[in-house]
Amino acid sequence: MTPTTYPPVPEMVLLTRLNEALAGVMRVEAYTLRTNDPRPEVQFVGRMLQDTEAGFALIEARFAELGYTPLLTEENGQTVLYAFPERVAEQAQPQRWWINAGLFVLTLLAVLLTGAMQENVDIFAHPAEIWRGWPFAAAMMGILTVHELSHYFVGRRYGSPLSLPYFIPLPVLSIFGTMGAVIVQRAPMRNRKALFDIGAAGPIGGLLIAVPLLFFGLAHSEVGRPEQFIYLPPDAALQQEGNSLLYLGAKWLIFGRILPDKATGEDVWLSPPSKGGAVAFAAWAGLLVTALNLFPIGQLDGGHIAYALWGRKAWRVAQAFIAGVFSWGAILWLLGNPAGTTWLVWGGLGALIGPRHPPPLDDLTPLDARRRWIGWALVGIFLLIVVPIPLTIK
Repeated sequence: MTPTTYPPVPEMVLLTRLNEALAGVMRVEAYTLRTNDPRPEVQFVGRMLQDTEAGFALIEARFAELGYTPLLTEENGQTVLYAFPERVAEQAQPQRWWINAGLFVLTLLAVLLTGAMQENVDIFAHPAEIWRGWPFAAAMMGILTVHELSHYFVGRRYGSPLSLPYFIPLPVLSIFGTMGAVIVQRAPMRNRKALFDIGAAGPIGGLLIAVPLLFFGLAHSEVGRPEQFIYLPPDAALQQEGNSLLYLGAKWLIFGRILPDKATGEDVWLSPPSKGGAVAFAAWAGLLVTALNLFPIGQLDGGHIAYALWGRKAWRVAQAFIAGVFSWGAILWLLGNPAGTTWLVWGGLGALIGPRHPPPLDDLTPLDARRRWIGWALVGIFLLIVVPIPLTIK
């Protein structure tokens, strides 16, 4: 799309037109030119004369005719409207879908390879046996794809210029074969409703796939001590996936007891000969990735939800959460638990992402009661699916 060009207009004429666009919607008490450009960025201070959601929609339509984008927010107890001399819709770029398709295929192959290796396939000696990783690959890619496409289609419904998902292959280096996927948001969200709906759609979509797969996989898995399934030398180390409250409860519902069993050393076994082990492990991984995405930090899914719920208070929540992740990682590391490194890395990523989520264009209109209830439900779901110690070494 070729950006629209707007002919130069004398500064006072432009300010008059912007003021006229606010007539009947916002009473302007002061304004400030924030740049010295021919089409300056302008800050208006005043008060809204009608409902913020309807008023913002009217301002947005009027500003569009002048080639401006509004941002409505509150600063120091005052209603502030910024007028930016560009159109959000013109920031959308043509998508090179073949890159997304190529990364999807590479990620599928990486996850298929990972699944085959979990099935004890010697992939170098028998590369054609890679197909045996399909249960893990189908479950893992199904969860990730539904998660990302849920974001995408809800975003498109709001007219947000979102990219298609970029899947991230990571064969061998990751126990999952992938680092998940990301969608690029090319412009600010319209309002908190859009921010919430787009942010919440992915976790909800992924959960609707992952939870049934978890129960299906566990129902077709074996329980016992590791030495009952594989040969273990006396000094062998064995990785075991950690429990979330949901995973612990699912094992209790299916097997009728708390696992791992401290008295006998038994736990659910997610490798051969468990027929459903690969599916259960993919679901466990999908739930772990969903929990990580629900961290209330920056532009993670949880960051979108937190800002939609709490506005700029979410910045302080994110700062406290990052500090908590670092602290938990340090405690585990000092205790010699290898999971400590995982949380230290995620604390570093959280700090790199940054705690501050950018505001939507309409930052004043609050969420309705239904969305607030769903938001708090997702906070509860996060507590159910987060895994404090993702992997242990036995």
